[in-house]
Amino acid sequence: MRPEKRDLILDVLDEGHAARREAILESGGRILRRKRWRRLALRGFAVVAILGIAAFSLERVNKPRSGVVASAPAVSDQPKALTDDELLALFPNTPVALASLDNGKKRLIFPRPGDEKRFVTRM
Repeated sequence: MRPEKRDLILDVLDEGHAARREAILESGGRILRRKRWRRLALRGFAVVAILGIAAFSLERVNKPRSGVVASAPAVSDQPKALTDDELLALFPNTPVALASLDNGKKRLIFPRPGDEKRFVTRM
């Protein structure tokens, strides 16, 4: 009798073969499931770690530096008066004159007719 024929007869007559085969398949399935869960857990951990590092980096970039001190200019209730030169510097490339009146006040004069409407707004 040939060995293939003998193995076939032994497989047909062996009653425990199916049980052993089922046990092997179940244990292999458990091993593969465990490997798959490990891979998924590792990927999930990697994603969470990358997101955590990115959030920490953004928080660090957006945090104001403690060594830098920004001071705002002091705000007073009274407006600061402009000097004559500062007032005339507000209108570059525009002909403008500053005239002193008899009562001590000063008046800004625009020689071109449209300039006063363009620059001065009355409240």
